[in-house]
Amino acid sequence: MSHDRFRWSLIAVGFALAVLLFIRLPALGLKGGAFAGWPFAGWTWPRFWTSFVLPFAAVAIVLIFKSLSRRDPFRANYGKFRRTYDLFLDLAVLLVFMTHVLIIISNLMAPQGLVGRWVQFLPTSFIGILLIVIGNALPRLRPNSAVGVRTRWALADEVVWMKTHRAGGYFLVVFGLALIIWTFVDFQGIWWVLGPGAILTAAGLPFLSYVIWKRRHPASGTPPASPLDNKETPS
Repeated sequence: MSHDRFRWSLIAVGFALAVLLFIRLPALGLKGGAFAGWPFAGWTWPRFWTSFVLPFAAVAIVLIFKSLSRRDPFRANYGKFRRTYDLFLDLAVLLVFMTHVLIIISNLMAPQGLVGRWVQFLPTSFIGILLIVIGNALPRLRPNSAVGVRTRWALADEVVWMKTHRAGGYFLVVFGLALIIWTFVDFQGIWWVLGPGAILTAAGLPFLSYVIWKRRHPASGTPPASPLDNKETPS
């Protein structure tokens, strides 16, 4: 099955499940089941939003990624990491789809006692697995404006990009393993792993790219100009 067919198949199933949700329940939320113990457990939204927002989000992800890749000043690089790019897009759609399925399980099955407490371990375990897969694939990315640690420093120097993503790959694998282990060791304390890990991923890796760039260019006192500013394909 091609990557496009895989994504649109998941999206089609997601919309079919959305119709099921819309028909079965008058109001839906994140109650018990897979989301028991989470800060947002108990939230309730109108059934249309809970039923259809994630399938529409998956469509938006596919369209936005494709638009970015077509207009990317680094589009010449895509041939070097096309399979990795497709993998990242597949994982993004899969994450949205699995979240949608967990909401369905939580709302349709948990109230009838059809789902045990073990289901609450699925979200963080699945995220941990995704992080491990992403961590292994991250070093294969090349400079682009759609996926990865896309700071000015990494985009201006491919060596900085490679070192940042290699270090980021190791970190995400460790983060994913820690998340899976802590899910079963102390699920109620999972935020002590998830919170710092998310902060280090979002802020630490961009800062690391600056540190690596600064070591390679110690005489430069200003951030480099990004090729994205010129909207031109770099030579």
